[in-house]
Amino acid sequence: MAFPSGDAVVILGTSRSDGNTLAAVNQVLGGKPVELVDLSEMDIGAYDYDHANRTDSFLPLIERLVSKSLWLLATPVYWYTMSAQMKLFVDRLSDLITIRKDLGRSLRGKAVAVIASGTDEGLPQGFEAPFRLTCDYLGMRYVGVFYLQFGKDDQPVSANAVDARAAGASWIA
Repeated sequence: MAFPSGDAVVILGTSRSDGNTLAAVNQVLGGKPVELVDLSEMDIGAYDYDHANRTDSFLPLIERLVSKSLWLLATPVYWYTMSAQMKLFVDRLSDLITIRKDLGRSLRGKAVAVIASGTDEGLPQGFEAPFRLTCDYLGMRYVGVFYLQFGKDDQPVSANAVDARAAGASWIA
């Protein structure tokens, strides 16, 4: 089931906001207008059990995101897993089962897809597990991952670039 572009949001978690991961997002979107949130521009602290960071950017961000039916989590593959920015975001979802249960409940039924970029031929074993299991736990629907390989010249590997459009079309109308 594809979602209207206005009902989707890209959550970009990368150290290089205008790098390969954004290029992968653009390949998948194929020019469709989708809101983009750059986690590097936000003040999101690490999860802590005392919730000392409850006044940072995370909860207001989630309050904005709950209106979207499809979340596209975009991350490069760093050391066989998601980026640090994306990991902070995913870890902070724990706030939604403790201090903001109302927001946590509002995530049920939302769809999540992952757009990943890297230089290896494919994703490392287990890369999807944190995304899929987090979605399962929160009652969100994990719809899959698209991985775009880039060459040493920062250009997408051509065969994968064609597949990007197909992935985007299956997620966004």
